[in-house]
Amino acid sequence: MSEVDEGIEEQDTSSSGNGQKVNLEAIMHVPLDISVELGRVELPLHIVSRLHRGMVLDLKKEANAEVDILANGRVFARGEVVSADGKLGVRVVEVVPQGDRIQSLS
Repeated sequence: MSEVDEGIEEQDTSSSGNGQKVNLEAIMHVPLDISVELGRVELPLHIVSRLHRGMVLDLKKEANAEVDILANGRVFARGEVVSADGKLGVRVVEVVPQGDRIQSLS
C-alpha cells in the first residue's frame, strides 16, 4: 500500500446517520483523469488560426500562482508547480473541502 493509499480503506459515514463503515476498496481502482490547469484564455478564431510554434499565450496568471488540480474535469485540489531533475510536477498545497466538492457536482 502506498503513502496515498494509507488510511483510506474505510471511512465513517456518520453523515448518513447510520454510522456504518463503508469499504472504499470497491472503487479504489476506478480510473480518474487527473489534469492540472495552469490557466485559461479565450481567443477569437482569427487569432487561433494564426498560432504557430514559439508564440506565447498570456494566461493572465502570475508565474508563481497556484494551479488547479482537476479529477474528471472538477477541481479537487490546488497546488504549486515544482521542478525536479528537469521535470515538472505539482505539489498539492490545498485539498478542496468535501462539502465544496459535492456542491460543485450540482
